[in-house]
Amino acid sequence: MKNIHIKHEKLPKDARPESGNTYTLLHDGSPVYAAEILNYGGGCWATVRITEALDATLPYKSGDTFDIRVAMYEFSTSQS
Repeated sequence: MKNIHIKHEKLPKDARPESGNTYTLLHDGSPVYAAEILNYGGGCWATVRITEALDATLPYKSGDTFDIRVAMYEFSTSQS
């Protein structure tokens, strides 16, 4: 049997979100959601609650809770 090694994408520690904080989530450089990080323990996945949908074409709306793959997003704390 061949061993399969799954490569995990990890963010640098200074780029990782912190549970309890609210961020603008960017995907491919575009803002998609403002969301509170409900649970993140430093791994691949985080549970978020949407506070504002910034792209109306996406399926999640304000108040929705779901898991994201952390390495697929950038997390911005800047306020506009």
